Amino acid sequence: MRLPERTSACDQNEIISKAKSGVSDILDKLGVSAEKKASIEKITPKDIIHDSEPLTLTRVDNQLVVSGANTNISFATNSIIISTGTLHISHSGNNIIVCSSDVDISHDGSIGNGSLVVSKGKTRISHAGNTLIYAINGVVISHAYNVKAFNTRERKTSWGHINNIIVEPLFYEETAPKSLHPTGSAGH
Repeated sequence: MRLPERTSACDQNEIISKAKSGVSDILDKLGVSAEKKASIEKITPKDIIHDSEPLTLTRVDNQLVVSGANTNISFATNSIIISTGTLHISHSGNNIIVCSSDVDISHDGSIGNGSLVVSKGKTRISHAGNTLIYAINGVVISHAYNVKAFNTRERKTSWGHINNIIVEPLFYEETAPKSLHPTGSAGH
């Protein structure tokens, strides 16, 4: 998604609308329950924070964050967060998180409903409650309560259980054939 350097209110509304539409498509593909889908679709960002440099934010609430680099957020609620770099959130609740790298969250769901986390990397969460996760490279949760994963082969917990639901892959990387080594054996 390309964002203009300066956005007018009209541009912001259009960008937020596109982000919400993309989220709706993801929810449909995952077959999320009507109740959870209704909770997530209530997220209505009021403005946009975007930067191509690393971001460090104290509080994100009802916002669309688009970061082209690593992002650190202390508190995030009711927001859509998109990051191409690694993402770390200390306290998260009722967010939609899409990341092309690793995601680290200390607490998700303790300050509201659990979030939807979609990651091309690995997702690590210390305490997760009512969280939905789609993580290509696996998920590690210390304390999991009512956590559902989608197409996530590697799932580790210290306490609790992560239900895994198989759905159509969201990313090309999941369906691309493995490269072959010169000996003809599949690569690792």
